Amino acid sequence: MWFVASGRRYDYEAVPPETYAAFRNASVKGRFFNDHFRDRFRHRLIAEA
Repeated sequence: MWFVASGRRYDYEAVPPETYAAFRNASVKGRFFNDHFRDRFRHRLIAEA
């Protein structure tokens, strides 16, 4: 997942395909992220190239 405002990229682990698909189709991505991703999946910051 790439956060445009900060430019940071994160790798989220074990996200079910249906959750990812719903996120891709969400009209308000920030709200969907807060409701379905934040504090639910392990993640790591991807180092910048």
